[in-house]
Amino acid sequence: MHIKSALKTTLLILLPFSAQSQSEKRELDSLHRALNNAANDTVKLITLMNIIPYYVESNRDSTMFYAGKGIAISKKLNQPVWEAEFIILKAYLMQQDANLALSLRLCNEALAIANDARNEKNAIIPRDDEFSGDPSKFRRALALAVFHQLGNIYLIVGDKEKAINYFKKEIQLSYEMNAKSFRITSNMAIGSTFLELGKPDSAFIYSNRALENIGQYNRWVMYKGLILKDIGEIYLKKGLLDSAKHYFRRAIIVNREQSNIVGESESNMSLAVFYEKQKQPDSMLYYASAALQLAYQVKSALHISKSTEQIASAWKILANADSALTYLTMSKKVGDSLQKSRNDKLIQFQNQNFEDQIRLEKEAQLTVVAKNKIRTAALLVGLGLLSMLVFVFYRNNRQKQKANQVLLGKNTQIEQTLSDLKATQKQLIQSEKMASLGELTAGIAHEIQNPLNFVNNFSEINTELIEEADQEIDKGNMSEVKTILNDIKANEEKINHHGKRADAIVKGMLQHSQSSSGQKEPTDINKLADEYLRMAYHGLRAKDKTFNATLKTDFDESIGNINVIPQDIGRVILNLINNAFYAVDEENKSGVENYEPTVSVSTKKVGDNILISVKDNGKGIPQKIVDKIFQPFFTTKPTGQGTGLGLSLSYDIVKAHGGEIKVETKERDGTEFTILLPVV
Repeated sequence: MHIKSALKTTLLILLPFSAQSQSEKRELDSLHRALNNAANDTVKLITLMNIIPYYVESNRDSTMFYAGKGIAISKKLNQPVWEAEFIILKAYLMQQDANLALSLRLCNEALAIANDARNEKNAIIPRDDEFSGDPSKFRRALALAVFHQLGNIYLIVGDKEKAINYFKKEIQLSYEMNAKSFRITSNMAIGSTFLELGKPDSAFIYSNRALENIGQYNRWVMYKGLILKDIGEIYLKKGLLDSAKHYFRRAIIVNREQSNIVGESESNMSLAVFYEKQKQPDSMLYYASAALQLAYQVKSALHISKSTEQIASAWKILANADSALTYLTMSKKVGDSLQKSRNDKLIQFQNQNFEDQIRLEKEAQLTVVAKNKIRTAALLVGLGLLSMLVFVFYRNNRQKQKANQVLLGKNTQIEQTLSDLKATQKQLIQSEKMASLGELTAGIAHEIQNPLNFVNNFSEINTELIEEADQEIDKGNMSEVKTILNDIKANEEKINHHGKRADAIVKGMLQHSQSSSGQKEPTDINKLADEYLRMAYHGLRAKDKTFNATLKTDFDESIGNINVIPQDIGRVILNLINNAFYAVDEENKSGVENYEPTVSVSTKKVGDNILISVKDNGKGIPQKIVDKIFQPFFTTKPTGQGTGLGLSLSYDIVKAHGGEIKVETKERDGTEFTILLPVV
C-alpha cells in the first residue's frame, strides 16, 4: 500500500474523532464575540485568558497568536503580572516545540516579574480568581507556573531528578500560599515522571492526588484526560488489564470533551499498546490510526512519529508487509527530522544554560562586593558609636552625682538581658525538640505508605470483582458468583488487616511525638528503639537519597516493659541515632576505601538496670573535646547544622530518670553511647 492510499484509509477510519462538541463551539464563539465587542482593553485581557484554554492543546499557532496579543495589551495597560502570564504561556509553547533555550529565557523573564513586589501595584484581578483580593499572592503565583515550566524543560533534557525537584518546589510553595489549584498539574507531572522511571506505586500516589483535586478547578480540567491515561498506564504495568482499558477509554472521552487533542492522541496510542499486548492487531491499528490523525491536527511531529510506528507494527502483525514498510518509512523520516531538530535545540539550551550560570555567578560576585561594602560601612558606624559611648561613660564617671542612677539603669538592662536570654534558651530547647521530631515525618510517611497502597489496590480490585459478580448473576452462573464473593471477602480481610496496620503505626507515632505529660508509664524499650531507628533512617533517606547505612539491632527480649516517660526517652534515643548517622555519613563522604557505614542499636538487662547502646563506626570524637560534648550549645557540626543542645538535653532527661549516659570513643574507630536506666 502506498503512502497516499494508506493515509486515505486512515482518514476514513478517523472521521468521527475530529469533531468538536457543539457546546464548546458555542462557548468559543461567544468568547470571540465578547473579544470583538469588548468595551475596553481590560475586558479584552480577561477574555483572551479565557479563550486560550480552548486552543492550547489543539491549535498552538492560534495560542501563540493570542499570547502575543495578550502581551501587547498587558504592556499598554502597565500590567506586568498579566504580561508574565502570557510570557509563561509562550515558554510552554516553546518547550513543546523543543526550543528549550528560548523557553528558559522566557521563564527567567517571568520569574523576575514574580519576584518584584512593585509589579503587584494596581494589578487587575478577576473576581473568580483563586487569589481575588490578594495582589501579593496573585503576583507570587507566577513563580509556581515558572517552576512547573522549568520542570517540563528538564524532563525534555532527560534530567528527571531535577525536574521532580522543580515540581516538588511548586507543591511546597503552593502549600505556603494555600494555592490548591497548582497542586494539580505538579502532582500530575510527578506521577507521569515516576511512571517513566518505572515506579508505578509512586506514580499512582501522585496521579491520584492530581485527579482528586482537578474537579474543583475548571482552569485545569483540560488535563484530566492525561491523568486518567497515566493511571491506565500504571494498571497496564501492574497487569490489571481491565482497569487499564477502562481508564484509557475514559481518557479518550474526557480529552475529546475538553478538546485536548494532544491528550486524546496519547490516549489512543496507549490503547494501541494495550491491544498490541492483547495480540489484537485490528484494534491496535484502529487506535494507532486515530492517534495519527489527531497528531496531524496539532502538527506534533513527535506524536506523528510514534503513531506511524505503531501502525507499522500493526500491519506487520497482520502480515501486510507493504503497508508496514510504508508506515515504518514515514515514522523513520519524521523521527529522524524530529531528532535532528531536537538535538540542535538541546545544544542551544545547554549553551544558554551555561551562559545563565556565568551570569548568575557574576551577579553573586557583585552581591558579595555589595555586602562587603555594607559591612565596612557598618563597621565604621559601629566604631563611631563605640567612640561616642566611651566618651559618654567617661563623662558619667566624672559626674559622681549621676553615677548611682547610671548604675541602676545598667543593672536594669542586665536583668532584662538575662530574662531575654532565659526566654531564648527555652525557645531553643523547644526548637531542638521539635526539630528532632520533625525529622521523623518522612520516615512515618514511608512506614504507612505500604499498607495504604494495599488498601487502595484491593479496593480497586473489589470494585471490578463486584462488576463481574453482577454480570455472572445476570447469566445465572451462581457458582462463579460464589467464587467471586469469596475473593471479595478475602480482599476485604486484607484491607482490614492493612488498615489496622496503618492505624497502629499512626497511633504509635502520635503517642511518641505528643508533648510530654511528665508521667512515667510502662514502655517497651525494644519497640521504642526499633521504631525510632527505622523512622530516623527513612527520614534521612527522604532528605538525601545518597545516604545509606547498614542497620544492626540486638534487643534483649527479657527486658519487658519499664517505667519511663516514653516521649522523653524517645527523644534521647532519636538524638543519639541521628548523631550516629551523621558520623558515618561524614566518614563515608571522606573517601575511605572499603568503608561500610554501620549503626548498631542494642538493649541489655544487667541486674536492676537496663542498658541502651547506640554505636557507630565513624571517625570517633577527639579526646580533647569528649568532656565538652554534654555542655549546652557545644557542637562540632558546621554552622547551621546543629544547635549544641541535643546531648545536653539528653543528659538532663536521663539524669531526671535516675540514670546515666556514658560515651566511649576512639579516633578513627567509632563511638558508642550507653544509656543506663534503673528498673523501677
